[in-house]
Amino acid sequence: MVLRLKVRVCYRNLCTEGLGIANSGFAGREPEITLPEGIARTLFGERPNVTLLERVLADGSRTLLPRTTDHVDVYVDAGDRVEGPVKAYAYITRSPLILLNDALISTLKIVIIDPFEGLWCFREELGRRERRGYQS
Repeated sequence: MVLRLKVRVCYRNLCTEGLGIANSGFAGREPEITLPEGIARTLFGERPNVTLLERVLADGSRTLLPRTTDHVDVYVDAGDRVEGPVKAYAYITRSPLILLNDALISTLKIVIIDPFEGLWCFREELGRRERRGYQS
């Protein structure tokens, strides 16, 4: 199972929501998110400002991905609480999935308790509360 969280991604005065996967193995030194082409088009228009960066994927392979030159604001919506915004760069992908990298997860104060069961909490809730991710 994967941990899916409700996320809101905003660029300037436009926002969109979706389910982001938090335990995909997407690592990075700074907060980053992947956005499907359709969501990216909604936020940035037909010609977003991007640069091509080489990324090492979870399987060790390398690929070039377009990354926005401007930050987006990312929020996680837990229903009773919204955490964010966190400024993150967005990779635009052909995949239909929104992926959150480990630096973004950490900055949003998310702790994954049980990835198989989809249990998580915010850092200050650790040991006091368990939240359940969204099912697909």
